[in-house]
Amino acid sequence: MKSLFTLACALLFSLSMSYAGANEEAPEDMTRLLKLRLGTDQIAAPVATGVEGVYQTRFGNKFAYLIEGGRYVFIGDLVDLKLARNMTEVSRRDLVVEELAGFAEEKQIVYPALEEELAVLNVFTDTSCGYCQQLHKEVKYLQQAGISVHYFPYPRGGNRGPGYSDLKKVWCADDKLAAMSIAKGALAGTLASSGDCASAAHVDDGYVLGNRIGVKGTPALYTSEGVMFNGYVPYQELIPQLINQ
Repeated sequence: MKSLFTLACALLFSLSMSYAGANEEAPEDMTRLLKLRLGTDQIAAPVATGVEGVYQTRFGNKFAYLIEGGRYVFIGDLVDLKLARNMTEVSRRDLVVEELAGFAEEKQIVYPALEEELAVLNVFTDTSCGYCQQLHKEVKYLQQAGISVHYFPYPRGGNRGPGYSDLKKVWCADDKLAAMSIAKGALAGTLASSGDCASAAHVDDGYVLGNRIGVKGTPALYTSEGVMFNGYVPYQELIPQLINQ
């Protein structure tokens, strides 16, 4: 993946390969040179952006824009200055919403709002993460404010990460809510001795999902609209932002 990103960055200014009839490419063929340069077919079909002659495509969680029929590409954010609207961020949020919706709720660990649900906070978490532990101690305040917290497993470092085995034990526990609190030091007790169950596979699935949407560390917080908060946010600041979004 690192080599793919490096190669993608090298394409920042243009695809310098020359070819005939570039301006005549049909939209479905516009990614041909990009696929050739990146050496992969895992590139989304181009879609019109509303800007004449500019089409958006995506590889992984990175967005790129094709012009001149696919001869040139730029990678980064497309901003409508008149409307003060980051068009790439809109697409990025839509991607997050779509990906999170594909991770079934039974694979998550959910702390529901105590009364009427006013907002949802999706959290990629690792039991060995200090800021994850701090956030977990504040989940009760989020619940009291009408916010449901949905935990997605994200072991930092994958299956070699320090929290990998504990996350599997949490997901295998009969009482997952209590097990999460025990694993994060918010409740006294002992985790089950084994993380060997069908639900343990959800930990690996969560890690793959997080990487797909661009999670770099934990906790990674996302609203139901796909807005990301960069790391831990104290509940006093988080609650009004979620309720008033």
